[in-house]
Amino acid sequence: MKLKIVGLVVASLALAASVPAVAQQQPAAASSALPQATGPTGGAVTQITVSGGNRALFKLAVAPLIGDKDISDSVDTTASRDFVLSSLFQVLDPKSFTANLAAEGTGIDPVSWRNVGAEGVIKGSSAMRGANVHLELRLFVVSRGSTAVVSKDYDVPPNGVRAAVHQFDNEVVKWFTGTTGSFGSRLVFSATTGRGQKGVFQIDSDGQGLSKLQAASNVALAPAIGPNGVYYAGGLPDGSYSLFRIGNPVAVLRHPGLIFGVAFGAGKMALVISQNGQSDIFVGAPDGSGLKKATNGGLNTHPAFGPNGQLAYVSNQGGNPQIYVDGKRVSWRGTYNMAPAWCNTPDQGAKILFMGRDGATWDIFSVSPDGSAASVKRLTQDQGSNTYPTCSPDGRTVAFFSTRGGLYLSNIDGLNQQKISTANGESLRWQGN
Repeated sequence: MKLKIVGLVVASLALAASVPAVAQQQPAAASSALPQATGPTGGAVTQITVSGGNRALFKLAVAPLIGDKDISDSVDTTASRDFVLSSLFQVLDPKSFTANLAAEGTGIDPVSWRNVGAEGVIKGSSAMRGANVHLELRLFVVSRGSTAVVSKDYDVPPNGVRAAVHQFDNEVVKWFTGTTGSFGSRLVFSATTGRGQKGVFQIDSDGQGLSKLQAASNVALAPAIGPNGVYYAGGLPDGSYSLFRIGNPVAVLRHPGLIFGVAFGAGKMALVISQNGQSDIFVGAPDGSGLKKATNGGLNTHPAFGPNGQLAYVSNQGGNPQIYVDGKRVSWRGTYNMAPAWCNTPDQGAKILFMGRDGATWDIFSVSPDGSAASVKRLTQDQGSNTYPTCSPDGRTVAFFSTRGGLYLSNIDGLNQQKISTANGESLRWQGN
């Protein structure tokens, strides 16, 4: 009976028959095998846009920094990438710049930039100060003249330049929108590493820095970022599954039954626990104390906490797997919906992202927490199979896996779809959300 339960729940969590295995960069014999990832070069991105909406993007020029060329190139690549992925800016081609950059220094001549269509300009300089890089980064809005509207200085080690640029880019987004951006955050997911094996991976939100995290089990499922790090459900040699935290080989929580997933939010923890042929969701404190059953039989998986502590999850209590919020069904379209993720958008309020099966493929949808039919929106269509959506902490960007070739980002409406990595997997979660 235990093996039957394991197979049922793992199939629901991992969709092993539906989601392709991760492409391997190294032979299967390598214990640190990673999903293959392709980093961006320059500011170039692969753009696939879903039709059905237009919005004027703010035209932004990212000028070369004064100082070391390698540092300037790193800043330009990182900043350009961030701004394109944000879906808020159109980054102008540097070949179009006509301003006298040497004469301008770290300032701007507004007329020169207005003539090439720039509405904003990023400028700055770098210099070594001992072992650190001193960065001065500035945002100018051309209509406001030659005084910078955002001005930040950073002293970082050479390997911290990208992180500093992400911080500055977040400040730029905050200046325009009132909400800090999510650049420099990371995503975690699980992926196949070998026959019958799964590992936990992390990747930066711009597609850089892919790495495998050291798990205590060679079957690591459903990672989530919680107190003190990344947690996951790990399979043990005796066939049981318990809750682990990356960096700790000892299970942090044992509970009667098999633990297949975890979620954190609103000062709570939710666990998927399988017992007696059923899987239910239990909710308690982040340390696992005070656990109480939140569902009542059947197959219940993929818990996710909303901004006000609401609990979304997948349940087959109505027959086919559908999305529920605090016991109320909110997805009605499609025969198989799963993997809900909350998105607290700045313009549209709270949304729930999920993957739904349309024929032989999966696509990404969103719906309001009340489940109203009018709120259902389709983010992908006729673009391969798209799975495991998650949302950035600022509520502006959606990440998901696609059979088009890896990990993609889009805005909350499914527009400006950008492939950031060839990594593929399941159970995608975004740090901070």
